[in-house]
Amino acid sequence: MPTAPITARRSAPHQKRSRETVGLILEAAAELLEEVGFEKLSTNLICKRAKLTPPALYRYFPNKYAVLKELGERLMTAQNALIDEIEMDPLDLSRLDVELAELLTATLQVTRNTPAGGWIMRSLHATPILSDVRRDSHRHVSNVLTKRMIEHWPHLDKDETYQTLRLGVELGYAVLEMVFDEPDLNHAKLIGSTASMLADNLRRLLKDAD
Repeated sequence: MPTAPITARRSAPHQKRSRETVGLILEAAAELLEEVGFEKLSTNLICKRAKLTPPALYRYFPNKYAVLKELGERLMTAQNALIDEIEMDPLDLSRLDVELAELLTATLQVTRNTPAGGWIMRSLHATPILSDVRRDSHRHVSNVLTKRMIEHWPHLDKDETYQTLRLGVELGYAVLEMVFDEPDLNHAKLIGSTASMLADNLRRLLKDAD
């Protein structure tokens, strides 16, 4: 049975020069993702683009999957930071649709502003050994939102709330992937429809728990 490639980074860049080297590697990888996609991406191409020797790259990353993982984790971190912008007023949920639409739009913008953001999302989705990056990120967001809802509405069942939010996170992320895969669609309407559906699910959860 073949052994899965190692995706852990070999060492952390503590010194300025080391951080610069890692930055060059990630920048080159992002550029190449846009040009050739993740399947054709290779450490040789990254080294050539970054003007580094292979040993310089292998000091930090054992293979291209480790580089993709680093790019994915950085994108997920930037996306996850946006959940602090959600404000759920327990006395007024009338703007929940708008707030969720704003969150999805902001997440889309962060992804678009990230070099090769769309390709990074695709690589996390299509590469089995990188699936934990995406999954762990979604679980983290779902747990944060579950904790926040339980604080506002203590009568909610924690497991049911988590499941509802976990589904919502997955659907929201799938829609963002769809935006990159289907550029001709009306993205504003797509996000608006998704936000309304997710808001209805949350309102139903609250109603059923009363």
